Amino acid sequence: MTHAAHTLAERYIASWNETDALRRRSMIEDVYTEHARYTDPMVDAKGWQAIDATIVAVQEMFPGHRFQLAGVVDAHHDTLRFQWHLATPGAAEPLVIGFDVAAMEEGRIRQVFGFLDKVPQVI
Repeated sequence: MTHAAHTLAERYIASWNETDALRRRSMIEDVYTEHARYTDPMVDAKGWQAIDATIVAVQEMFPGHRFQLAGVVDAHHDTLRFQWHLATPGAAEPLVIGFDVAAMEEGRIRQVFGFLDKVPQVI
């Protein structure tokens, strides 16, 4: 399951980086179950449309920034966890550091619990 979990986490991160609306929506539908839920300290999004709107809002808040996996993706019993960074390309330090735990269902994400470990003061 480790390879499959890593691949799913990579696809998840790629959906957060995709700026083309049609490609992003297609990625969201591929990565998440239809009624998936994404929650973090600032949002509780339910379903593909709300998740898409959340990603767009983050992209607008941090233009030019990119998400990337930071470390190993850990997984067991249809659950995965991983840390990620948000930074401008080539930055020495990430602007935001987060940690997500995702519950899977038939190879797609049905729920994400997001935690923010480092955030800029302006948020």
